[in-house]
Amino acid sequence: MSAPAPSPRPRVKTVDVRVSARIKAAPEAVYRALTSARELTRWWLLGAETDARNSGRVRMVWPRVRRPDGSRCDGFGEREGVFVDLEPGRKVAWLFKPARGERRAPPLVSAFIEKRGAACSVTVVHAGFPVAAAAGELRRGYACAWEDGLAKLKLYLETGRTCKMEMLDLESARILTRRRR
Repeated sequence: MSAPAPSPRPRVKTVDVRVSARIKAAPEAVYRALTSARELTRWWLLGAETDARNSGRVRMVWPRVRRPDGSRCDGFGEREGVFVDLEPGRKVAWLFKPARGERRAPPLVSAFIEKRGAACSVTVVHAGFPVAAAAGELRRGYACAWEDGLAKLKLYLETGRTCKMEMLDLESARILTRRRR
């Protein structure tokens, strides 16, 4: 009689954080803004190093931003990783190493760029957060941070303005870009 087959490991249920924005810019400009260290430091980061090719290194340093209530938020701090899926004008994906002391955030983040007339739709997907209620605050924090990033990208590409040190949401970015017309 043979030994019973080992039972498969139970699959951990996960959920993705997904944030989208409509940005009046060419897909190539969005791609460049997400992959060029020079561009990233213009609109979002304090520091960046990028080797924009598949398996190329990426290092990002986020500022501590001020919330609308005046308090400070640490943001993502400093992260290192690699580009894992680059399709110029269509997709940017990073695989980040865990930050010092942070083991709960999943490593894979992808930005999908889709042309829509004179604009494009940009969707950031941070994949693999635990479904457990205990991870809800972590998911909400990352959703807020990615919305802040997309809002800043929208403001920069549509107006040339930046606000790296202030938190921004997509509604505020929509209002700020509409005033410019």
